[in-house]
Amino acid sequence: MTYLLGKASVEDFDAWKSAFDRFESFRTDHGQQGYQVYQDVDDPNEVVVLFEWEDDKDPRAFFASEEMRERLAEAGVKGRPETTELKFIDQKSTQHPSA
Repeated sequence: MTYLLGKASVEDFDAWKSAFDRFESFRTDHGQQGYQVYQDVDDPNEVVVLFEWEDDKDPRAFFASEEMRERLAEAGVKGRPETTELKFIDQKSTQHPSA
């Protein structure tokens, strides 16, 4: 499993989240297997998403594609999101936060 951390400023969180949900099948068709969405507690229009991606797919190339950039703009993402590909090493949780 590959992980991609994406961070972006959005015009309006609720509008962005609605578009994000609408585009889920587009992302899964290109290798997304799951995600977690986080919102900055001081600025609700700052969003961080941790994506889980299929190993044989390249999430950075997907997010750099013209098709994805069009969807990001439609969702109200300001500029280009920061993306970092991550490799999972370890996890420990005593309690999982509720949504």
